[in-house]
Amino acid sequence: MTTPGSAPRRQTQEVSREQWIPFLAEFTRENRGAHARLTIVGAAADVGAQVETENRPFEGVSADVKDRERTVWITFGTSAEDHMTHGVHRATAIRALPPAGGSGPVLEVESADGAKTLLELVAEPYSLPAR
Repeated sequence: MTTPGSAPRRQTQEVSREQWIPFLAEFTRENRGAHARLTIVGAAADVGAQVETENRPFEGVSADVKDRERTVWITFGTSAEDHMTHGVHRATAIRALPPAGGSGPVLEVESADGAKTLLELVAEPYSLPAR
């Protein structure tokens, strides 16, 4: 329940492994071009969080699940100068938070070692070429 003036509470969605490919395709269609921040949160307490990139245009996210690969690929930028790809190998879970109250959607990918990759998007899109 929200009170007047408070932001609505976002509900975390756990994406079943059978739905990874269609869910990530839809996530990409809805959010391509948004400003993105990618943070890796280590499983060990002494590792902490490391920002891999921020304020970079989100290009897409996909899952490679053939032959039990379970790798999630997150890409940024559209030009050779701005392009970056991050892979989460041995992914065990994908969770999503929908946009709410001025905050963009968040995607969390957990790997077998317990590390979490957080993709945080903002609502203001970059102007990217059409596909």
